[in-house]
Amino acid sequence: MNIIRGISAIPQGLIKPVVTIGNFDGVHLGHQELLNGVINRAAEIGGTSTVITFEPHPVQVLRPDKAPRRLTSLQEKMELFQSLGIKVVVCIDFTWEFAHQTPDEFIRTILYEKIGARIVIVGYNYTFGKDRKGNIDLLGARGKTFGFEVEVVGSVEIEGQRVSSSRIREHLTSGEVDKAARLLGRYYVIEGLVTPGHHRGMELGYPTANIYIIDETLPKEGIYAVKVVHGSETIDGVCYIGTQPTFAGDKVGVEVHLFNFDGPLYHEHLRILFIKMIRGERKFEDRESLIRQIKDDVGKAKEVLNTAHAIHT
Repeated sequence: MNIIRGISAIPQGLIKPVVTIGNFDGVHLGHQELLNGVINRAAEIGGTSTVITFEPHPVQVLRPDKAPRRLTSLQEKMELFQSLGIKVVVCIDFTWEFAHQTPDEFIRTILYEKIGARIVIVGYNYTFGKDRKGNIDLLGARGKTFGFEVEVVGSVEIEGQRVSSSRIREHLTSGEVDKAARLLGRYYVIEGLVTPGHHRGMELGYPTANIYIIDETLPKEGIYAVKVVHGSETIDGVCYIGTQPTFAGDKVGVEVHLFNFDGPLYHEHLRILFIKMIRGERKFEDRESLIRQIKDDVGKAKEVLNTAHAIHT
């Protein structure tokens, strides 16, 4: 897959580009329907499946106080695009200047002059350009002028609910990581580097790795059954998200205890796949009560993981 950073780096001569446009945060099943449509149409016409996406998320520039945490890092998003079969990704730097580009300017300069789009495939509610004044009707009309077709993909529903990034966030903030997985088509993942902690887990008999997270959406505070990818191996474990109220903590942290693993992890990169919530955050009266609860949590997590169905990760 060819990743192109910035408008100026877009090469001339892309072969019959079939293009879709969006932020694709989460690359969920709705996004995948759109992306698969691009791949299939490109195969039909002997063209190039092409994604135009943006970095950072437009809301981070336009309304930073309202910007949600990410569902997928830029690297994970690129990996997902590649795994689906996308051939070219154009990652545009989203700036105030770019945000004030009119819909007609975007169509002419990006889709026509830079990309040379043959087919543009978008979602049913797609809007674009300054003040989001561009819509599907305008895109279709300009497509007739500039020589590209426009196709629209409808919404995807799972169990009667429309798949969307906002709904996935709602599930995560409620601790419903299993429901989020159904909309994503894979387990929800956060990833980061292992950093030194207070060693409380080791003192309690359950050593944990503290994970440094940047801006990914965290599930609700509590205990989760997880699978952890460390290098080429995947290890079962439990993940704790919370402030450690038993020890008067006040900052939300992420810790993971790996089953049947004994080795150094500092500064290692881990990917945590959330399978199911075991329980919510609690404050315990003493260390002994906490230790008994951790033992129970580990037992329940092992039961969950022993019966977990395989989902694409």
